[in-house]
Amino acid sequence: MRSIVFVFLFLLFSVNSVLADYNQSKEWFYSRDWQDRIRIQFLLVFTGDYDTVVDGAFGPRTYAALTSFQKKNKFSQDGALEENELLVLQNHGLDLVRRVGFETRHEAETGLTLGLPAKLFEQPKPTRLGNRWQAYDGSIELETLRVQDKETSYRDLFNRLTKPTPGRNIDTKLIRNDFFVVSGLQDGRDFFMRVMRTENDSRGFSLTWDSKHSVFMDRVALAMSSSLAVYKGGEDDELGAMTSAPEHPPIGEQTAATGDQTASAPVLGPKGNSSGSGFIVTDEGHIATNAHVVGHCKSLEIANHGEAALVAADEENDLAIIQLKSGTAEHFAQFRANQPIVRGEEVFVLGYPFAQILDNNLNFTHGVVSSLAGIKGDIRHFMVSAPVQPGNSGGPVLDRTGALIGTVVSRLDKFKTLKVAGDLPENINFAIRGRLMSTFMESLGLAPSYNTITSIKTPTRIDEEAARYTVQILCRN
Repeated sequence: MRSIVFVFLFLLFSVNSVLADYNQSKEWFYSRDWQDRIRIQFLLVFTGDYDTVVDGAFGPRTYAALTSFQKKNKFSQDGALEENELLVLQNHGLDLVRRVGFETRHEAETGLTLGLPAKLFEQPKPTRLGNRWQAYDGSIELETLRVQDKETSYRDLFNRLTKPTPGRNIDTKLIRNDFFVVSGLQDGRDFFMRVMRTENDSRGFSLTWDSKHSVFMDRVALAMSSSLAVYKGGEDDELGAMTSAPEHPPIGEQTAATGDQTASAPVLGPKGNSSGSGFIVTDEGHIATNAHVVGHCKSLEIANHGEAALVAADEENDLAIIQLKSGTAEHFAQFRANQPIVRGEEVFVLGYPFAQILDNNLNFTHGVVSSLAGIKGDIRHFMVSAPVQPGNSGGPVLDRTGALIGTVVSRLDKFKTLKVAGDLPENINFAIRGRLMSTFMESLGLAPSYNTITSIKTPTRIDEEAARYTVQILCRN
């Protein structure tokens, strides 16, 4: 009996110790900025410790990768890397990067940006769908492709590539609304494919290699997959300057005549007093919004709710959490659980645009998800057709059940776009995916609430419910 008690106490202590290490690792990971988190995950891919999508988010697989790296290098396995451990990670990860010459390339023919092992290939040759790279001995091959929907639809392309054929064995096949992945063996050779879905076509790459290279090519394939993005040629640099964050212009400095002269996203902290939008996310009065709305305010006031204070800001993802000084709230938003965002689905946007002109009235607009990515193919964002104006920044984007799927962040500046593209854009607005906000909340020890209702609500009902937790944020400087 005594031995059983000892075993039970040992197991209990072990579980609590692992949980403590996990939470410590999570806190350490989220203490670093988004670019640093991305870099760490990429390095762990190249050391062979991380085997999933590089996204800067923490979870069991990131924790497992960190502790695996520490174990291999005889460090304490707590999932939080000391500076000397980070240096070892960098040296080990960059060793493979240098050996294969992994670098980012922009390919105008296919409209792709991707990382590839340039040292392994001879000069590429054009194909009907893109380009082909080949190692000098033919043991590694890379093909890029761009397939127009009118030729083969996204779904038909996936079905064709996963159809059983002699000599082809599929190990992995995953399809989502915005991309699919297929991997396995073809005639005894490993292969990996990732294809993105865009508005009019499918773009991606196919990589094959002899089994003798598997020790490093598995890592290279995963790194290539995580680096894949849309490339728009010469517009690449100029498009970044066309995105405008629709927070309200500084009060007293601009008038309605300024039109689209809003600050570029994600610039933190307006110089004068300004206003934006937000939405309550906990019963303790926590409010979600954009970092550029509240980042450098001397004081914050929530209309009809009182004073608030900044809890934390994630400048890389332009997210922020503030909290009412009252520490309480009756109504709060609920996030959509699991179901992916779909192009064409209806959405509703709430916020407080043109506060001075519209007398601080809540605005409710309707539209659809028009694209599953933002500027330069940024998968953290999605595009909506619902009208967005100065003051909407930080407001909620809701689906037909009233669940939160995004946070308003920016729109295309009309006059900058006219200068570059020669035309005025209409209703091209962007939102940050709700998953990023819920992950940010969890990193702060806050528990997001998820919507369990799947029935569709009327727009009037959605407006009525959302009005209870959508707030106007006043930034005082």
